[in-house]
Amino acid sequence: MKRFTKAGLVLASCTLATVGFASAPAQAQDWDYAIDSFNDGYNLGVVGTNSSFEFYGLAMKTTADQVFVAINSNLALEGEAASGAADGHIGYGDLFLNFTGNNRAQAEGNDLFFGIRFAQNSDSGAAELGVYQGVTSQDTTKTNSGFWDIDAHRSYVAKKGGTASFGDLDWKGDGNGVDDYFGSVYRDRTFANSIASGTKVGDIALLSAAQLSGLDFQQFGATGNHTFGFSFSRDLLPADGGDFIAHLVAECLNDGIALLGNVPALQAIEDPGDVEETPEPTLLVGLVLLGGAGLLKRLLQPKVALA
Repeated sequence: MKRFTKAGLVLASCTLATVGFASAPAQAQDWDYAIDSFNDGYNLGVVGTNSSFEFYGLAMKTTADQVFVAINSNLALEGEAASGAADGHIGYGDLFLNFTGNNRAQAEGNDLFFGIRFAQNSDSGAAELGVYQGVTSQDTTKTNSGFWDIDAHRSYVAKKGGTASFGDLDWKGDGNGVDDYFGSVYRDRTFANSIASGTKVGDIALLSAAQLSGLDFQQFGATGNHTFGFSFSRDLLPADGGDFIAHLVAECLNDGIALLGNVPALQAIEDPGDVEETPEPTLLVGLVLLGGAGLLKRLLQPKVALA
């Protein structure tokens, strides 16, 4: 399903003849949304709104110093008990951010391939919650009684009357499809839904729905039972920013979603709250010079005798 963007990076500048204003700084991004199918979360033969694994939406935004991530889903952050799982529990995999411009397999181990563990009780290979760089991935579906691959998931969903999607990624090979990104895997359990290894570069802060300012999944009809998120320092991601693909999949591959996004370069963004509504120094200097010139002109004018 197509990504919906409320607003992108806003750039503004203004000039005044002879008196220069500095260009106004670019403003922080608003939320960027990826909306998934509402009837492809599979659980014990049930799909859609009655399935506890229905993923509705994924959203991200960047400010001058923070990156925010939000999830709307029927699956709680803690996941849920499942007798078919090796540890008696199935929850979220890790969130991956791929800045390499390549598909997932080619990104493995690259410093521009990031993984974020945000669920405490998960099968992640990351030792603790946080942001990891240069990650490699692993498949956790086997130990969670999950699907062999995404085609198997799609087929089961279709049998129950649902239509599987993957957020911003199309299904077939058009250069921007699921098969293009994840590869044509079949019954080999190589789906990248969890961190296998990587170097931790920073922490995250878990956030409730009330702490996710300006977020509105419902405008797209996304009505998952749970909305939550997390934030982390902007400087953990590439300083130059750039386009990325984010993907998040349940540990059992019962649903997943991808978002195509962009992070502005560090020097290009500044929080609106940091912008002072005061004249720029160049403007003040210009006004002083103009005012001084007027005063000098008046002083040098010839005196006229009064009659």
